[in-house]
Amino acid sequence: MFLPVASTPAGSFGNVGKGAFRGPGQFNADSGLIKNFYPFRSREDIRCQLRGEFFNVLNHTRLNDPDVTRNDGNFGGIYGAADPRIIQLAVKIFF
Repeated sequence: MFLPVASTPAGSFGNVGKGAFRGPGQFNADSGLIKNFYPFRSREDIRCQLRGEFFNVLNHTRLNDPDVTRNDGNFGGIYGAADPRIIQLAVKIFF
């Protein structure tokens, strides 16, 4: 750990403001598709809905923010990433 310069007040570690350490940029693309079906042509009050939801479609790596604990040996390191591509499928029946 570095000590403050002698000309600064005791206990002061510089003039860097809150939020000065920024993480890597984020890019995320989500998408969803919905298709309605009418299985019985004579009864249009019954329908079936098929839906798909896709999160992080392009599967870009989204890194977490760096470690900002100043007395930590891992200071400034990035140790982890957000969720990878997730696909969710569902069928709904309305009657």
